[in-house]
Amino acid sequence: MTRIKHGSAAWAAVLAGALALTGCASSQGTPSSGGGNNDVSAARKVLGEATAKVTTFDFPAEQVAAPKDKLVVAVPCAYAAEGCKREVDAIAEAAKALGWRYQMIDPAGDPDKMRAAVRTAIQLHADGIFLGSIPSSVVKDDILTARSGGIKVVNMSEPAPDGFADANTLYDHTKAGRWNAAYLTVATKGAGKVISVNDPEFPSVVEWHQGFVDGLKELCPGCRMVKDTNFQIANLQTQVPTDFQATLQANPTANAVWTAYDPVALSLAPVIKRSPQNGKITVVSQNGDPGALQAIKAGDQPFKATIGVSVEWQSYAAVDQMVRLLAGNLPASLKTVNVPEKLISADNVSSIPWDGDLDWKDTYLKLWKTS
Repeated sequence: MTRIKHGSAAWAAVLAGALALTGCASSQGTPSSGGGNNDVSAARKVLGEATAKVTTFDFPAEQVAAPKDKLVVAVPCAYAAEGCKREVDAIAEAAKALGWRYQMIDPAGDPDKMRAAVRTAIQLHADGIFLGSIPSSVVKDDILTARSGGIKVVNMSEPAPDGFADANTLYDHTKAGRWNAAYLTVATKGAGKVISVNDPEFPSVVEWHQGFVDGLKELCPGCRMVKDTNFQIANLQTQVPTDFQATLQANPTANAVWTAYDPVALSLAPVIKRSPQNGKITVVSQNGDPGALQAIKAGDQPFKATIGVSVEWQSYAAVDQMVRLLAGNLPASLKTVNVPEKLISADNVSSIPWDGDLDWKDTYLKLWKTS
C-alpha cells in the first residue's frame, strides 16, 4: 500500500508535524467516563501487562566483530520530522562508535527524493543502507537494485513484504492496538461508545487499527464503535479537526476516541475541550512522541494514554543487525527484531521520550567488538 500520494512539499510539512509531536483514566483504569457495569477483568489483566516496566529483552547472545572501514547511509522519511530525525541520529551515533563512515541523505518527505536517495547510496558504493520510516512500496525497485549489487539494507519502523530488506527492526503494531482497546474498556467500565479516527495510508496504522478493533471485540462486548472514520495525513491540520467536530455533534453519547497516531490526538484535543462532551471523553493513540507524553503527564487533556516506543533503541537494534550482516553472520532469529513497547499514561511517564526502561545502549556496545 503506497502511503504517500500527495504533493511532496505539503506531505513533508505535515509529516514533520506528525512525527514531531509523538477525572483521568489511570494506568490501572480509573474511569474517566462511562457508567457501565460490565466485567472488565480481562481488560484489566491486559492493561497490567501493557503498563508494566520492561525488565527483560532477548538481546543477541553472541558478540560480533564489527568489520572495519564501512560506509553506511541512512535515509529518514524527513529529517525535519522528529521521529525520523531521532531514528537516524541514533544510527549516526552508533556508526561513530563503530568507527564507520556515515552519511545521511534527507528526502524531506518527497517520494521521488526517497528513490533518489537510495540511488545516491548505490553511487557512493555504500556497504549498507538504513531506511527510517520509509514506505517499502515507494523504494522497492531501487532497494532491489541496491541489494542485487551487494548492499545490505535494514528497514526500520514500517512493515514491509517478506524479502524487501535484509533485516527489519519493528514493534508489534497489532498488540499496541489491543492495548489501546484494553485501556478504553477499563476507562469506560466496559461501556465505550467509540469514535475511530484512522489513516489507512500507513501500513503500520492499518495494523494498529485492526489490533484495536479486534481487541475491542474481545475485551469489551459492551462497547460499540459509533463511528469509524478515515482521513489522509495531508488533511491532518485542516480538514480533520473540522470533520471530527461534526462527528462529535452527530454522536453526542461518544465517550472514547482511538486515533491513528499521537499528532491526531493532539489536534483533536481543542475540539473536544470546546464541546459539550468535554470531560467525558477518553482519547488513546500510539507513537509516544514527546509532545504527546507531555500532554498526558500534564493530565488536563482528553488525551490519556499512548503506546510508547524507544526510537533510539530500535536504531541500535538496526545497527546490530547491520554489523552482523556485514560480518556475514546474521542468524535467522535476528532478521526481524521487535523492540519493546509500553502503554504510557499519566501514572507511568518515566521519561520524555521514553527510554525503554533498560540499559540497551551499553548492552549493544558491549556486543560489538571494534578492535
